[in-house]
Amino acid sequence: MHDFPPNVNWRYTTLLATLLGYVACGDFTVREQVALGNWILQIGQTILTNATYQELIEARIMGEENINLNSDSFKHGGSPFIKTNPPPPEFSSFYNAFKTQISEEELANLQCAIQRIYEELEKIKRES
Repeated sequence: MHDFPPNVNWRYTTLLATLLGYVACGDFTVREQVALGNWILQIGQTILTNATYQELIEARIMGEENINLNSDSFKHGGSPFIKTNPPPPEFSSFYNAFKTQISEEELANLQCAIQRIYEELEKIKRES
């Protein structure tokens, strides 16, 4: 059973399912076709539900994290694919202290200095 479904082109399996669907219709009435179709869907839903819960249990055992695209962490730039450690506490305290100490005037001066450095670099690029 470990080789099922076989590794074949998905178009073939889709075509096979379509043909089997038409064959299954046979000479049934519309209500009989609906009943048969719902019964087949129920089989598929049972298989999918079982597989989903098995996957969840295995992920919990393996320690894998679930990806929640609706979480606040993901919506605010967190990546569900990369585990990032929070910055060390000393960095956070240094950053918060620095952030509260800088004034608007100092920030404007820093921006002007960065702009001058950028202009000098552009000038050097043009001359070489």
